[in-house]
Amino acid sequence: AGATDKASSRDIQPAVVHLQGQGSAIQVKNDLSGGVLNDWSRITLNPKVFKLHARSGELEVLVDGTYFIYSQVEVYYINFTDFASYEVVVDEKPFLQCTRSIETGKTNFNTCYTAGVCLLKARQKIAVKMVHADISINMSKHTTFFGAIRLGDAPAS
Repeated sequence: AGATDKASSRDIQPAVVHLQGQGSAIQVKNDLSGGVLNDWSRITLNPKVFKLHARSGELEVLVDGTYFIYSQVEVYYINFTDFASYEVVVDEKPFLQCTRSIETGKTNFNTCYTAGVCLLKARQKIAVKMVHADISINMSKHTTFFGAIRLGDAPAS
């Protein structure tokens, strides 16, 4: 009986979701509600484990487990601010943060990548949230993306 139990839980692991920008340029202060990126194109999504809420930009986890979460955003600085950053939030609380500083007089385009492992429960939501309003984002599919991989069950406590 033990082997059967393991086989059924193995059906849903590993599960992958990868979202890419849809190619538009976005100004944070004008185009985003609460700074959350929502212009995602689904490249791959396991519907048994993930649900994309297209309007809000949130990615809902449907199964408890250990997840590897990653994100990269290409930002363009409008007012030559010293830095720009974004957070990967879980249920609106910061989980990861990525910050890039800018040298004056250098190109304004920069990518910022972050990743981490997180224990998540079903119905928790992940999103990419910009911290500063005075930047634009290049939602190019090659430079702005977001995803998660379910690594397996949460470790037994």
